[in-house]
Amino acid sequence: MLKEIKNKLYERTEELRKLNNEALQSYVKIKEDKENTPDFYECVKPFADKVKACADEWKPLAEQWIIEDKPDYFYIKQMEDTHENLLISSVLAFQTDTKEKRFREMIQSIDYILTGITNQLK
Repeated sequence: MLKEIKNKLYERTEELRKLNNEALQSYVKIKEDKENTPDFYECVKPFADKVKACADEWKPLAEQWIIEDKPDYFYIKQMEDTHENLLISSVLAFQTDTKEKRFREMIQSIDYILTGITNQLK
């Protein structure tokens, strides 16, 4: 696999890790202050769009990496699931009725895959 593609995958993966952490921080903040719900068009949509743009760019790179490099313990289905979870968590982070256990497990699952990819690419 070309080094520039691996570098781009690494950059997108790191960016998604930061956005995933931002989603968790937003969730914690909203959980603490349930009265102050964020405006959809001001906060939620721009964040979700940012995550979607990055995730949509990341997914084909990750799939290409798996096909060409055949890393241990990473499969295309995991990339599809992680992509979907990223999109879901970017919206759930701003909802006051989000179940904490499910949300934290989703964030942890995303982080596990993204961290594993960055470790393999180093």
